[in-house]
Amino acid sequence: MGYAVFIVALAGIPILAPPFWVTLGNYVGLYSIVALGLVLLTGVAGQTSFGQAAFVGLGAYTTAILCTQYAISPWINLAIGLALTTALALFLGFITLRMKGHYLPLATIAWGISLAMLFGNVEGLGGHTGVTGIPALALIGIELRNERFYYFLIWGIALAALWATDNLLDSRPGRAIRALRGQIEMAEAFGVDGARLKIVVFVYAALLACVSGWLYAHLQRFVNPTPFGINQGIEYLFMAVVGGAGSVWGAVIGATLITLAKQVLQDVLRRSSARVATSRWSCSAC
Repeated sequence: MGYAVFIVALAGIPILAPPFWVTLGNYVGLYSIVALGLVLLTGVAGQTSFGQAAFVGLGAYTTAILCTQYAISPWINLAIGLALTTALALFLGFITLRMKGHYLPLATIAWGISLAMLFGNVEGLGGHTGVTGIPALALIGIELRNERFYYFLIWGIALAALWATDNLLDSRPGRAIRALRGQIEMAEAFGVDGARLKIVVFVYAALLACVSGWLYAHLQRFVNPTPFGINQGIEYLFMAVVGGAGSVWGAVIGATLITLAKQVLQDVLRRSSARVATSRWSCSAC
C-alpha cells in the first residue's frame, strides 16, 4: 500500500504541479539514483566514498562528447559510458578498497578531485566553459524536451534501480554484502570473498552514478565541471546518511530532504540579504 501511494504521488507531480516543482522532482530523482549506490556502498557494505560525483561526471561527459562531436545516439553512449565507468571503477577499486580506516575516504577524495579537475582542464572536454548543444533524448520517436515527459523517464529508472537493489539485498549475495559492515574476518570464515564483494558493490554504485550523469546531461543539454566536484560528492554521501544509510528507500528520503532544505535555505538567505541591503540603504539615506 505504501509503495502504491508513493507511485501515485510521483505520477501526480508532473500532471498537477507547477513547472518549478517538476524540475525539483527531476533533480530529486537524479540525486536518488546516486544516493542509492552510496546506501549500498557505505550504509550496507561499510565502504565510505566521497568521489561518486566524478562517476556522475563521467557518464555526463561521455554522452556529451559523443553526441556533439561524433553524432552517436545517446542510447549507445549510455552503453559506452557504463563500459568506461566499469573499467575505471575496477581500476580505482583495486587500488583504494584495500585501504582501511581514514585512508579509504581520503583516497576517494583524492581521485574525486583529480577527475573533476580533469573535466575542467582538458581542452577536448570544453574546459571550464563546458559542452553545449547536447540533444534531447528520444523515446519511441518522441523527443523528451518537455521536463514533464522527462520526469517519467528519470523516475522510471530510479524506481527500477530501487527495486533491483532491494531484491539484491534480499538475496544470498546481499546477505554476504551486509556481512562486510561487521567483522569481515568472520564473514570470510563462512566462505564470503570479502575483497571481491567490495569491488562488486563499488562498481555497482559507480554504474548508478553514471546513469544519473547520463540523464543529467540530456536533461540540461549542457555540462560543465561544476556539478561533479568534491562538494557535490560530499552532498551525495550526506543524502545517503540523512535518509538512513542502511535503507534502500533512505536514498529517496535523503535526496528529497537535502534538496528541499537547500531550496528553503537559499530563499531564506536571499530574503535576509535583501533585508540587510534595504536597512543599509535606509541608514545611508538617513
